Amino acid sequence: MICKGLRRLPKSLLPLTLATVILAGTSVVLTSTTAGAATSASSSSGVWPGVGKICEPGPGGASSVRGVGAKTINIAVENDASNTIVPGLEVEFTQQATAFADWCNAAGGINGRKIVTDNRDAALFNVASQMTSSCQSDFMAVGGGYAIDSPGVPIREKCGLGQISAYVPSNAAAIATLQVDPGGANPDSVTAGWFGALTKAYPKAVKVAGMGSDDTPSDVQPETKDEFAAEAQGWKVNAFLLPPTSVEDWAPYVEQYQAKGDTALWPADTANFPPFAEAMTTAGYHPAFVILGTQFADAATEQSVVANPSLPPVYVETQWWPLSLASENPSTEELVTTMHKYSKGDDIDFDDEISAESWLLWAKAASACGAALTVTCVLNHAAATKNWDAGGIEAPIAKLTLSNENPQPTPCFALMQFTKKGIIYQKKLTGPTESIWNCDPKNVYDLTAAQQAQINAI
Repeated sequence: MICKGLRRLPKSLLPLTLATVILAGTSVVLTSTTAGAATSASSSSGVWPGVGKICEPGPGGASSVRGVGAKTINIAVENDASNTIVPGLEVEFTQQATAFADWCNAAGGINGRKIVTDNRDAALFNVASQMTSSCQSDFMAVGGGYAIDSPGVPIREKCGLGQISAYVPSNAAAIATLQVDPGGANPDSVTAGWFGALTKAYPKAVKVAGMGSDDTPSDVQPETKDEFAAEAQGWKVNAFLLPPTSVEDWAPYVEQYQAKGDTALWPADTANFPPFAEAMTTAGYHPAFVILGTQFADAATEQSVVANPSLPPVYVETQWWPLSLASENPSTEELVTTMHKYSKGDDIDFDDEISAESWLLWAKAASACGAALTVTCVLNHAAATKNWDAGGIEAPIAKLTLSNENPQPTPCFALMQFTKKGIIYQKKLTGPTESIWNCDPKNVYDLTAAQQAQINAI
């Protein structure tokens, strides 16, 4: 994975398993991966559960707006799938885009205009050229993102390419104009309530903590925010490691955490957890717990925890509805069913959720614009949305806004734990206040001016 703190995305190559749901007083057993529980056929009515009617027939009509034809709308799908460092990175963005476009087009499209997706694969280092191509023929960029996204920001802004992104790693992208982020990313605030929850559970362990990031500015910035947020919630970071983007041997980094005596760990893992877990086992390193970002909630991590029984408790935070509980949430169930129908054979994971929430917001806003489809109209409608949760796919956000107008991230999160029985929702550890979520406003940490300056200097 290239990015971790701001929803940065790994590519699991392992088969995804069927969910087993066990409801108990303080825990729910989840599977690591996709929800096979959704069995109903995806509707072609254009109505998405919890979001409403977003796709339907209509007259279309001639347009002078770039990327908008009488019967079509060209949309850029940003990704880095063809890179050779982390092959397949963000490929789910193109898979989800194809599935959503087919679902929407089957219902008539956006007021009669069919969605045409354009694969804008930057392979990590070609963001500027791909953004230039988008500026020539696409209406907007939706449901994607680049791991190293800052080079494309000035190009996109200059040509007026609107964006509703799946994720925005860098500060430059997070505050860019002509954009609404359905996750409410704000470079000056960070949701990190799970650090506080773990402080309550492990008050001594968090006083000697290890954290880190791969040594890329787009990633170091959000990981440093996590460090500040963790320390504000009782952690004392003893080691902050910066391994390179691609690591073959994790032993030296595990040994550094071990030598420092770190007993709480948010690891600087920039690829996937299994080799890191194996290095911990080989070194005999036993911190009190490990906490991972939501992108690690996959079969690879689950199997590595089972294969390394000497590991301490391994938790994962999330702000997206667990796919293994899709049958408990109609919007997530529709996502899974749509993928099964229109993107057969593709794994379904967290990447699909963050892409879907962007497509749903875009389609809702674009449909509201009617035949006179413009970037300004779409962004204004998206920015005015209140209580956004993509029908339940993501934790709720009180109000969206344009990215350059101080958006506020959701305070909500949930904690889960990897076990032999699957991924367990930890109700007691989470302390839910709304559905499965802990939505205490104190979960959002606002950076100080000095911290903001330090991050901007990275």
